[in-house]
Amino acid sequence: MRIKNILPKQIVRQPWVIYQYIFMEVSKPFLGAALFFLFVLMMFQVVKLSDFFIIHNVSGGSILYLLSYLSLTFTPVILPIAFLLAVLLGMGRLSTDSEILAMRSAGLSIYKMMVPVVFLGTVLSLVTLFCNLYFVPYGSKMFRYELFRISNTKAIATIHEGTFTEGFFDLVVYANKVNTRQNIMYNVLIYDESKSGPPITIVAKSGKIINDLRDGDGTPGLILRLFDGSLNRSTPEKELYEQTNFKIYDIFLRIETAKVIGVDVPKTMDISVLKKRLDELDEVMAQGTTLEKMNPMWRLDYINYGVEYWKRYALSFSCLIFSILGVGFGVIRTRTVRSSSFLLCILVLMVYWMLYSLGHNLASEGKVSALIGMWWSNVILAIVAIFTIRRVSR
Repeated sequence: MRIKNILPKQIVRQPWVIYQYIFMEVSKPFLGAALFFLFVLMMFQVVKLSDFFIIHNVSGGSILYLLSYLSLTFTPVILPIAFLLAVLLGMGRLSTDSEILAMRSAGLSIYKMMVPVVFLGTVLSLVTLFCNLYFVPYGSKMFRYELFRISNTKAIATIHEGTFTEGFFDLVVYANKVNTRQNIMYNVLIYDESKSGPPITIVAKSGKIINDLRDGDGTPGLILRLFDGSLNRSTPEKELYEQTNFKIYDIFLRIETAKVIGVDVPKTMDISVLKKRLDELDEVMAQGTTLEKMNPMWRLDYINYGVEYWKRYALSFSCLIFSILGVGFGVIRTRTVRSSSFLLCILVLMVYWMLYSLGHNLASEGKVSALIGMWWSNVILAIVAIFTIRRVSR
């Protein structure tokens, strides 16, 4: 269907036909743009994690799990970008083919043409908001869990031959030879000062890491099983030295998930938990304590939680702003719709990201409130969008 083939009276009397037509012109490129940007972002992450996948011999199923969690975290970024490009492409195509001119000549204003685009932008804003409140923290948390689980499934990959490896479950480990495929080490020396009392030095001919085990309390962990060695401990103040020989000696390595991977951060918190913590800090502020006089730890938490809270809402609202801005820029007639639309999209995103980053930095440093820092980029682009659409409507 082409607008030129519809009589002017039909356009005014049956706007729903036009609304459906514009809606389809925008929604089709939106789906393609969303898949394209998702693919690009995923490829960047795959390249970034390629060394990790190779070293830990990650299976295809585990990679799919990681990518699925990553796709959830990318949703609030992909939807606004894809929607802006789709509006520019759709409205640009209508303008280039003189269909915008035909609709305006028939008495249909720019504001009425905006109805299906703004409706779609509102729907996407709500979807993005829901993802920001629930899917993104869940995906971020599960991605870190899965990444940590994989790294500990092949924990031996972090031990290098002929060097002292520090920070391996609070141990210092030395192995003369390491077989990562069979999880076996040869000529092993372990220095353990994690427990109370004198440090322990363990020497063994070989050792093996056994994965995916749990202790009596159900805590996940690994077992470092050592063969043919000795356990040495000295207490200089008591002039005491102990040595215990063994054939097999097991060390249970606890995986303290929350502590190690840092899931208890604002980015991975459910919105209810984030709001509750923010309300608690607001009560402290209500008692007359200023931000400068607040406890340094509480002050940092108050800033970080506030920035994360308002960021989720601000990013979601960008879809609605892009719907107005896209119509304003899209109806300008150009010869090359695709290239000009893509360049306009990149330009708008660069300006938006610069304003957003500036506000984020100021809010993170406590120089402005989190509400102002996270929303001022939206306010500026909304003013530009309204000004542009008014100029175009004339």
